[in-house]
Amino acid sequence: MNFRQIEIFYAIYRSGSISAAARQLRTSQPALSKALKHAESQLGFKLFDRVKQRLIPTHEAELIFAESHQLQKSLNSVNALVDKLGDLSRRTLRIGFLPSLGVGFAPRVLARLAGETSPSCEIYTHHYDQILERLLSHRLDLGVAFSLPQPPGLRSIPVGRMRLVYVEAAGKSAQTVKGPVHLSDVDSKALVGLERESPVGRALEVEFQREGREYAPRISVHTYAVAAACAAKGVGPAIVDEFSAASTPGLNVRPLEPARCFEIVVLLPEDYAASRAETELIDCMLCVCRAEGHALD
Repeated sequence: MNFRQIEIFYAIYRSGSISAAARQLRTSQPALSKALKHAESQLGFKLFDRVKQRLIPTHEAELIFAESHQLQKSLNSVNALVDKLGDLSRRTLRIGFLPSLGVGFAPRVLARLAGETSPSCEIYTHHYDQILERLLSHRLDLGVAFSLPQPPGLRSIPVGRMRLVYVEAAGKSAQTVKGPVHLSDVDSKALVGLERESPVGRALEVEFQREGREYAPRISVHTYAVAAACAAKGVGPAIVDEFSAASTPGLNVRPLEPARCFEIVVLLPEDYAASRAETELIDCMLCVCRAEGHALD
């Protein structure tokens, strides 16, 4: 018996009639009768006897039902899973953001995503290496970071770009204009700098070395938000991402010249197709980046 024949047999056995089974399977009574006769012909024995307008299972049918019951339960479980996967509101996504993106980008995405049918989300903030490790160990569904070298087993989907900006305390400097700051004019020793292991720290170290200068901040911090907060308090200028700058009050924000940009990417396992809920979230990130001037070129 093939799977369809077992499904038909099970429905007739449980309902006791061709007509009731046809309604359950959403097919016609003649089609079901024909399918039953074909199955009995292939098997070489009858499955049901007609007694007073009812179909009574034969001994052989009783034995088959005992074996097919577990198969039908498995089918019901599959159907329930399909229904659940189709309902985005029941899907909880575990998403790891870099701290700067968790503060500046994640709230914008979640605000746009909000709705009764949107997936539930658990938001975490981790450093880049932690995001990679948790994705590979399946403790995160998605990671959101800047485009950096990634280990085997992961793939990235670009959703936008982020520019670096020069920030200083508003009103604390004689230079309060909004004009660009040339990187060649920046004294790294005066900076509240990002550690060399961070994306910005690595990029700045390369740029300073290219000019024959040393990247040696007087104060080094681990997160963009802390660098921006220190700059706002007059500790020293900093070079941070746009999201951290926009989320920190009391800053004079100036563009860098020449411009320095990073791609914002969604990270996920390489051999893993994005679910419907994850695809909706990625599309939402693309929309936010387009709406706020962070779209990819």
